[in-house]
Amino acid sequence: MRTLHEWRDAGSFLFVSPHPDDVELGCGGTLATLARAGAEVHLAVVTDGRLGTRDPLRMPDEIALIRSKEQQAAAKELGAKLRMLGLPDGGPHDYYRLRDRAVALIRDVRPDYVFVCDPYLPYEVHSDHRMVGLAVSEAVLLAGLPHYAGGSGAAHDTEGILYYFPRRATELSPLDEESLARRRRALACHRSQFGRDDQYLERLEAQLRHYGSTAGAIAAEPLHLRRRTELHIPDPEGMEE
Repeated sequence: MRTLHEWRDAGSFLFVSPHPDDVELGCGGTLATLARAGAEVHLAVVTDGRLGTRDPLRMPDEIALIRSKEQQAAAKELGAKLRMLGLPDGGPHDYYRLRDRAVALIRDVRPDYVFVCDPYLPYEVHSDHRMVGLAVSEAVLLAGLPHYAGGSGAAHDTEGILYYFPRRATELSPLDEESLARRRRALACHRSQFGRDDQYLERLEAQLRHYGSTAGAIAAEPLHLRRRTELHIPDPEGMEE
């Protein structure tokens, strides 16, 4: 595993989250770090999170409204410009329409790099994560083709894609105390999902601190970088075993 910093010098980033809170969990500290450095940072949340409750008495419309407000607060804490796409949590989703919407989003935002959840994560059963990750990955490839009309807007090439929740981390994104604190505060905004002493969040931060010891920082988030040219029939010299 290596620690790579060159993408941090880019000026514009698009973070894509299947549900409210996914980006915060996967790479919220990295988003905060980039925003603090002066980069233009956009956060697009694909679904409305209306299924995010185990209380049968709380109705989906109510949950969606709560989660939208929570996400707005979290995005403000991280320093991201927020877009709520409003697709239904849990689908059904048409893959090609989702891909073309992602193409239009990339062409509109025109980021240097895109962050999205890794669609190749083993044992990931949630179709929202798999479809969003794969659709955005293909959109990164297609958005730069001027004759591809599946998404509106002028063609735009990104440098590449960074997967959070990666199947295999190729690098670690170091966090300082301030970015780690902003990550915590952003996650605390999602009160409907996490309690004050949530053990999952505690275990996750312990893991990030372990990664940080490798990266020479107090904490680090694992990522997998793929250049745009590595998303389709990569150069044999760059192919993994």
